Amino acid sequence: MSTSENIKLLHHSLRQLEKKGGYDADKYAQSLLQMTKELEFFYCKKAKGKNPDHIYYYLNRRPMEHSLAYFNLSRGYPKELMDGHWCYVVKDFGVKMLIVPCTSLKEGSKDVDGRFQKDIEIICENKHMNVRLQITDMRCVDVMRLDERKPFYQVVNQQEEIHDYIISRIFDN
Repeated sequence: MSTSENIKLLHHSLRQLEKKGGYDADKYAQSLLQMTKELEFFYCKKAKGKNPDHIYYYLNRRPMEHSLAYFNLSRGYPKELMDGHWCYVVKDFGVKMLIVPCTSLKEGSKDVDGRFQKDIEIICENKHMNVRLQITDMRCVDVMRLDERKPFYQVVNQQEEIHDYIISRIFDN
């Protein structure tokens, strides 16, 4: 199938989502456009005329492990966190980072579910506040997903405490 035919099918599916309601088809289309532009940047500018397997993206600013940084998670399935999110940086592997997305705590937020959530304290613009780690959305992402325009935030909790929690959720029953 050609690119044009695929775009027509995509357009049809987006219209169906739009008609059905309950899902923000416009935001999904924006996310697809952003991802396509990111791929265009990498393949048409960074890797132009070179082997893409040998091209690496270098950050101007790099978050430290045990800090919060803002990543574009793109769109996923309905129960996955998507789009831009503050994420706890567990490990920096160079070209990828292991991150745990966070959600904000608002008035009326549900209680923490200790099976897969942990509230941590951060310092955001000189104010202490809490955010919730969402362990079930932990993933490795390419460093190109980092939004370098956003600040990085310091985590108050001890790194070992957070790592022990993550390990216990993954490996303990």
